[in-house]
Amino acid sequence: MLPISTFVHMTDEDDFGRPLPNTSPLFNSLTADLVLSSSNSYHFRVHRAILCEASPIFFAALVNLPPHNSSDPPPVQDLAEDGDTVSILLQYIYPMPNPHVTSLATLRLALSAAQRYEITSAIDGLRSSLVTSTFLESDPLGVYAIACELGLTEEAKIASRATLAFDILATSLDTPCLENLTAKDFLRLVRLHQTRSEGAIAAIDCMAPMPHDCCGYTSASPMPEEFSESSHSGSSSHSRSRGHQHHGSGSSPYVRWFATWKAAAIPELKARPRSNVIFDPSFLLSHVKRASRHCTECPPTFMASATQAWLTVLKERVDSLPDTI
Repeated sequence: MLPISTFVHMTDEDDFGRPLPNTSPLFNSLTADLVLSSSNSYHFRVHRAILCEASPIFFAALVNLPPHNSSDPPPVQDLAEDGDTVSILLQYIYPMPNPHVTSLATLRLALSAAQRYEITSAIDGLRSSLVTSTFLESDPLGVYAIACELGLTEEAKIASRATLAFDILATSLDTPCLENLTAKDFLRLVRLHQTRSEGAIAAIDCMAPMPHDCCGYTSASPMPEEFSESSHSGSSSHSRSRGHQHHGSGSSPYVRWFATWKAAAIPELKARPRSNVIFDPSFLLSHVKRASRHCTECPPTFMASATQAWLTVLKERVDSLPDTI
């Protein structure tokens, strides 16, 4: 079944005998042999041959129309789409710059229509527009909802990754995109967030101990050799020089800034399971500064090459976790 009617009006006047109103300035050709009429009564004077080449749906609907006599007004083809949607599709069909779509709601309608009419150029262009940084950064859940609704698997994956920057469980129930998002697709997104959050927290918990003991020792596993200060500075007495004693292989270094950083990182990861915030220098340094009130050795141990190498490994472990549905 065709998404458009094959019935056309053989007139260029409205029901009151006046010329058709709201004619698009972009599509008002004097050589037009067809007028497209949108659902909100905007009109586009176009060429059948161009439409038929761009869309098999238009071809099927228009192929049997009699040739247009240039002395007669062109026939009018009614469409179910609004004027903005029709204009966007035509800008992809005709040899002109692609339209700049600034609204996700408008893009959704246009992309859905492009799929119905099987207009390849519009489908490809609008799919690319859907996953631009502008939409992904401002409304990744909206992008995800559109991608799922229209069966765009790759775009849904890209959008799911972008949602990790937001706490989706804090999404308002009045959010418009939820109306078009199935429970199954939303649950897939929730599980991605939960699984990645759990994995990131586990990576922190399972990471070998910090390579410094500036605030003392606590019971845990021994300091790893690859992060020992001696492996970077050639000295094995660094921690002892600050007056701390090793407590044996059953203890691990306690670093105050790391303890407060971890306590703040866990809720952040539960809400937004990405490394961007918790490894941001300003986030890390805020905890170093706070710890320095109690331990003057915390700032230099944080800046030490062993500590920075340790943090790099930890960040890489978090970043390596699956980040798409």
